[in-house]
Amino acid sequence: MVKHQHQFQAKGRLIVAIILNSLFMVLEVVFALLAGSLALLGDAGHNFTDSFALILSLIAVMVMSRPSDRKKTFGYHRSGIVVAFINSLAIIAVCFFLFYEAGRRIANPPEVRGGLIIIVAAIGVLVNGGVALLLLKGREDLNIRSAFLHLMGDALLSLGVVLAGLIIIATGWNIVDPIATLAIALVILVSAFGILRESLSILMESVPRGIIYKDVLSDMNSFPGVNDVHDLHIWEIGSHLYALSAHVSMASDSVDECQDVLRKIKQMLLERYNVTHTTLEMEGDICSPGCCRFD
Repeated sequence: MVKHQHQFQAKGRLIVAIILNSLFMVLEVVFALLAGSLALLGDAGHNFTDSFALILSLIAVMVMSRPSDRKKTFGYHRSGIVVAFINSLAIIAVCFFLFYEAGRRIANPPEVRGGLIIIVAAIGVLVNGGVALLLLKGREDLNIRSAFLHLMGDALLSLGVVLAGLIIIATGWNIVDPIATLAIALVILVSAFGILRESLSILMESVPRGIIYKDVLSDMNSFPGVNDVHDLHIWEIGSHLYALSAHVSMASDSVDECQDVLRKIKQMLLERYNVTHTTLEMEGDICSPGCCRFD
């Protein structure tokens, strides 16, 4: 009951955050066109990535409560990863467009309305900071915590756009706008490549980040009664949802003793590596049909 209540509260906070961030993104696009500011437009693009990150967090919270079925035996945890992969490619394409447009404007800087930039970017600092504080209440959830950090970074970027607007007003240097755009696009590109790399790694069923294969193998082999561990596979079903399968060669001739060792290995994997889906298969003289698997 408490778990469902936390999930409901997390969904509510994320929905509010998505609405506020998306409305501000549209506002930024409109005023970026009115002000002639590419930096403001770039910041709007970064807020788009924020909205998407929040949507992914919402999906992650929702799918955790959705049961698996006969077709999706691991559930629907990969759906958010697939969307993240596709979206990161789109964001990278937008970044290269911003690089091209910024380079063109550096060669011939158009007039920019610095005052309008300052007003809208200042609103961005307040919106991103406010939404981040809203999510701070749910910081015990890993997905929400990552979204919080993303939004705080955006508030700082909006602050950078405010500074660019102040410089334009004070000096009349319109070239500051495309230079700020290059900086913003670079931040977005780094973030997008991070999402692309992580999502592709999960889709390729790589060993999860933060888990060292040889350490897991060594820890499993260290249990008394284990001769050898092989055919070890570790992968990530969805965001921070880990699975493992392996063949374990046993020294004992007692089925009960072997199953007790496997239970201890499974508990160790859960506590030390947060592996929640473990399938271990015993090998040895004691194995007979029906006694070799331990899930």
